[in-house]
Amino acid sequence: MVKAFRERRDFLVKSFGELSGVKISEPKGAFYLFIDVSSYYGTEAEGFGKIENSESLCRYLLDKGQVALVPGDAFGDDTCIRISYAASLTTLQAAVERIKKALFALK
Repeated sequence: MVKAFRERRDFLVKSFGELSGVKISEPKGAFYLFIDVSSYYGTEAEGFGKIENSESLCRYLLDKGQVALVPGDAFGDDTCIRISYAASLTTLQAAVERIKKALFALK
């Protein structure tokens, strides 16, 4: 089981690390990844409006990407969003694809 969680964590770190302006805090023991997405604040999405903070970005990703994430402001860091890697690798791969597609649409 530890190997599976390590594989999922490594996949997410690599995948989100490919995005320009994104910073990742690698977890030391939990199965959550905190991703600094503040570089997307101030961008806009057609039919959604302006991305102002972690909460609005999570709402946008739920609406456009159909992926539920947790805003970092719930943990005292509004620059980040939190994603769990307790899901299967297949599920995470599909989620990352949808998240990236939604982020690329921001202007």
